[in-house]
Amino acid sequence: MLYPENHPLARQMPGVDQAIAYRTSLLNCLIAPDPRKHRSIIEELVRASIPVRTLAVHLFAPVATQLGNQWCTDEADFMQIAVASTRLSMIVNHVSHAGAVSTVNLNTQRRILLARTHGAQHTLGVSIVASCFRDMGWVVDGGSDLEVDEDLYTRLSSKPYDLLGISVSRIDEARTCSEVVRRVHAIPKNRQIKIAVGGPAVIAAPMAFQRIGADFVTRSALDVMQLASHA
Repeated sequence: MLYPENHPLARQMPGVDQAIAYRTSLLNCLIAPDPRKHRSIIEELVRASIPVRTLAVHLFAPVATQLGNQWCTDEADFMQIAVASTRLSMIVNHVSHAGAVSTVNLNTQRRILLARTHGAQHTLGVSIVASCFRDMGWVVDGGSDLEVDEDLYTRLSSKPYDLLGISVSRIDEARTCSEVVRRVHAIPKNRQIKIAVGGPAVIAAPMAFQRIGADFVTRSALDVMQLASHA
């Protein structure tokens, strides 16, 4: 999570060293009192033209993990982490949309619908996942604002999707995810949709989600990138 460059596949991504070089400055600007610093790094990252998927794996995800570690070790208080997470989410979204792949025929693009469980309060991971898929040419719908509720099923019935991604915050929501999988696949037109689960709960206890019926159980941004390549 902190050092994805140690993974041989991640090491082969273009612009790895450039992305790694931004880790310290990005972390510092997230916790700096002056908000202008995080605005300037957005401009730097856009100018650098590093592939968004590389930034997601080698910059955004490791920095998000470091923020979590600082919270756990009391190096930063709740307000600092909350502000830093909001800023990082803003940076991810801005850079992701600035570097989005343009495709002529939207009808041929693969589509993913992203949602979160009701207990999910940390939605930064959803933004990072969205940036990976968007960078790889997918149409991304939903996101951190879409909860697992009736609106989710309405969206699934209104458009064809290749993949449904669910971010899970608590381990005890494994049963909820299992019900979502059952209900989605109970509808004939949705039986071909692949379902992936990820998020803090899955990272903490992946075995709790292995038998809920999901097609993919992801624990990192690198997992997501590989999923987008082969789904």
